[in-house]
Amino acid sequence: MKRPVLFIFVLSMFLAASVFGAELTGLEIMKEQRARHEAAQEFEQIKMVLIDSSNNKEMREMTRYAKKDKAGFFKYLARFGSPADIKGTALLTWEQSGKEDDQWLYLPALGQKLKRIASGGKKNYFMGTDFAYEDLRREKFGDHTYNVIKKENFDNKDCYVVEALPATEEEKRNSGYSKRIFWITTDTFVTLKVDFYDHSKKLLKTQNSHDIKTIKGKMMRADKVMMTHYQNNHKTIMGLAKRKIDENINDSVFTERYVFSAD
Repeated sequence: MKRPVLFIFVLSMFLAASVFGAELTGLEIMKEQRARHEAAQEFEQIKMVLIDSSNNKEMREMTRYAKKDKAGFFKYLARFGSPADIKGTALLTWEQSGKEDDQWLYLPALGQKLKRIASGGKKNYFMGTDFAYEDLRREKFGDHTYNVIKKENFDNKDCYVVEALPATEEEKRNSGYSKRIFWITTDTFVTLKVDFYDHSKKLLKTQNSHDIKTIKGKMMRADKVMMTHYQNNHKTIMGLAKRKIDENINDSVFTERYVFSAD
């Protein structure tokens, strides 16, 4: 009886080693990234700088709220506090299951009325920044396929290089991107860089994350994010002024009434 038992033990150890030693898939990397770094509630105050092709700079301030509901879906609110001509302008996003997220833009000049962002309009840019409406929502795993292209060193960090491709006809039609390429660290699963490609397969823009810090357990955040738009010769830089993680945010923040209210 000893030989069969020994054989079974050795076989089980071999299988376990094979499982734990296996390379992660692109989807597994993306899911691990979310599991480590997603907060159920988050508040940020952001200093924003827009830089045009002539190196003219526009300074802005924005607050951002995020909260996961009991069903596991997020709601987001981003609202400008300055300059005066866009103060109060806000983007409200409600994540939906199995369909496009709901997004509404509030422009104070329109009075108490939200403008719904149509599915085909989510490739457009938010208030002159280099972030499209589709960039300002949570990644939808079911709408994309993720492939590990290679591993390489970027910014002195070993990274998985993951290609994200639209997987549904709706996503192909509504997205402004033919593909995105992520550089995600192999140890902490933090995204350092994202390249965005247009439908002509040309590099459109790049997002880089800087000043990355651990803020809670394994959770990490970048204190500075820069989006460089090559085709428009334009940049958007966002720097952290204040952040709160997992402190209670009232559900009323994600309602029309709150959007219409003044800070």
